[in-house]
Amino acid sequence: KNLIKIDKIIEISAPEWPIAQIPIIDRNVLRIGIFELLYGNKEEVPPKVAINEAIELAKTFSGQTSGKFVNGVLGTVYKQLSE
Repeated sequence: KNLIKIDKIIEISAPEWPIAQIPIIDRNVLRIGIFELLYGNKEEVPPKVAINEAIELAKTFSGQTSGKFVNGVLGTVYKQLSE
């Protein structure tokens, strides 16, 4: 249920990247990050900390450019949620 909603958010936030073309690690890091932004306890893990943790996961387990991609997508999601 949440996976479908989260994947739709990824598709909207990264329209030039079909979900199937996003590397699996990046896709799952984005899913974790968006889940934190939507459903996480904001007092325990502030949104900017959740985004930073996702960026670090992408850099560590995927590639340096993955961090930039994750930052861009999660930054877009955060901005939309803040409006």
